[in-house]
Amino acid sequence: MQKFSLLILFLFWMFSGFAMQFYIDPNNGSMSNNGSFDAPWTTLEAVITAHLIEHYQNSPLPYNVTNNQLVIKNQGAPVQAGDTLILRDGKHGSIYLRNFNNQAYITVLAQAGHKPIISDLSLIASTKWRFQGIDISGEPFGKYSSGRLVLLESHDWHGPSKLLEIQDCHIYSTATPWTSADEWVAKASTGIYVRNADSCELLNNSLENIHFGFILTAKFINCVGNSIKNFSGDGIRMTGSNLLVENNIIKNCYKVDENHDDGIQSFTTTGLVVDDNIIRGNTIINYEDPNQPLLGDMQGIGCFDGPYRNWIVENNLIVVNHWHGISFYEAVDCKFVNNTVLDPTPDVAPGPSWIKITDGKTGTPSTGCIIKNNVANTYDLTGDASHNVSLSTYSDYQLNFVDYASYDYQLLSTSILVDAADDVSASQIDKNGISRPQGAHADIGCYEYVSPDLILDVLEVPFSVYPNPASDVVSIRTNIQNYSAVLLDFKGQALASDIDGCIEVSHLVSAIYFIKVIDNATHKTWFVKWVKN
Repeated sequence: MQKFSLLILFLFWMFSGFAMQFYIDPNNGSMSNNGSFDAPWTTLEAVITAHLIEHYQNSPLPYNVTNNQLVIKNQGAPVQAGDTLILRDGKHGSIYLRNFNNQAYITVLAQAGHKPIISDLSLIASTKWRFQGIDISGEPFGKYSSGRLVLLESHDWHGPSKLLEIQDCHIYSTATPWTSADEWVAKASTGIYVRNADSCELLNNSLENIHFGFILTAKFINCVGNSIKNFSGDGIRMTGSNLLVENNIIKNCYKVDENHDDGIQSFTTTGLVVDDNIIRGNTIINYEDPNQPLLGDMQGIGCFDGPYRNWIVENNLIVVNHWHGISFYEAVDCKFVNNTVLDPTPDVAPGPSWIKITDGKTGTPSTGCIIKNNVANTYDLTGDASHNVSLSTYSDYQLNFVDYASYDYQLLSTSILVDAADDVSASQIDKNGISRPQGAHADIGCYEYVSPDLILDVLEVPFSVYPNPASDVVSIRTNIQNYSAVLLDFKGQALASDIDGCIEVSHLVSAIYFIKVIDNATHKTWFVKWVKN
């Protein structure tokens, strides 16, 4: 029966042309099986060791872009480009892939209802791998490391890494945060370290009890929708260019060493170039529990060693008990709009929190910056600054926000921030994805006020886009009789328009975009996020 199954599987590989699915089960599998649903292999590590994955390697070595060739390895192996490896409950080992390049993505994902776990993941000189829904931690294996749990790395000898995706993974050093600084220092790992691996996607991951959350030393990285809870270094360190850091939650900093901890940090020392970055819609909270062990002072967004060119910092909620709420030293042509930056205890040192755009440490000035529609405790600004509001007392908070003590900084209808923004500079959508303005003018801060009886109407999007993602043409389906649609990049620049219900996108690079639809009769506006393959 098993030979018959293998024959059918082989014929399917040869003639179907469809991507295959293989199953891996540490508790019930065998490496003598064929990897089918009923006859799974044992562990992911064992599948790699058994050379069951066809891939390509860079040759000759050391890697040189001028004469590099991709040489096939494990030719004819069961797992090939475009296939999916589905993991079941259990320990799948330590995953180390070096010089594993694919012509189409190989996806490694958790079977629905299962919680597979690997101790660590290294993708070095590798391309087109996607890991989704996996637990990554050394603790269930009885080991801790002060290194990193996920490494995406280009290698001087073996070649570049790019087009790697880590999605919906749970990444943690320990299940329960330590209470002693010594344990944090000895045992906490960095979550995801991207070292010169360009064009990677880090989406909707949950990182807990780690040292640094993300270290992004690369270009064209999308770090979107992640949660970083309980960390002892920086939440996100950005030392590359064309980075999108959006809609992440960064909270609960543990002070364990001399590092000056930041929610988000960047610097240009040792010649690093950090241009054209976007920090949008993030939530940075120093602590949820004022009685948290090892509670320290955390800076919000700290960028002290410029230059920082062409950054957009908008719609962020930053609640930290430090004067550095948002600080940029030597910012050039940057835009800081619609941020909410407030100290939870503005009457207690080392706060209150400011937005500071100032000269670099060597005296080079900040130039060409726009700083508008922000609310903060205080300001120290160089640039085109207006429509910024200072709120500095608990009474101010109570009069303007829904429930500041619970970190709900959405606006009351009576807030002085409502309809008070500069419309020209305002972000097109707020932190919740609601289009601006909802009233006579846009609102100041990261949230746009919406009357409770209108919230559902505002959030319901009366159109759909398909396919999403797509590569050549995206179509719009809507019941709106008279509408216009435009595709925007993440800086809000219009790149293409709707023609007869379609937008041509073949000329665009792979990235995340917005599609903006306007009802020309009512002037209502909606946005959806769209991905170019």
